[in-house]
Amino acid sequence: MAFSCQETDKTADTPLAEAETAASLTDTTGMRPAPTFFVIPPDLAEKRVWICENTASDLFHVQHDCPVLVECKGKGSFRNLTIVRAIEDFGRYNCQTCSEGLNHIFDEELVR
Repeated sequence: MAFSCQETDKTADTPLAEAETAASLTDTTGMRPAPTFFVIPPDLAEKRVWICENTASDLFHVQHDCPVLVECKGKGSFRNLTIVRAIEDFGRYNCQTCSEGLNHIFDEELVR
């Protein structure tokens, strides 16, 4: 019979570690070039979103308490603006944590 000892990482089981992992997985893109294609349906044209004005994120958020947006605290300033302005003027993409349902905006192959 052979036994082996394996070290376990106890920090990965904490809720804080899970939130940090989710945030880091979501916002690992850094600044990408501004979207070249997007279609905003008329019912979303006036939708308000949040952005963090810093040099490390290119996302917009539909929830003001999104864990990825909260990570911005102390690293930049928050802005609330329309989704059209967030994409056109600030070159933002949707956050996969709080606004994954808006992926269709950037889908070139979607039949509209």
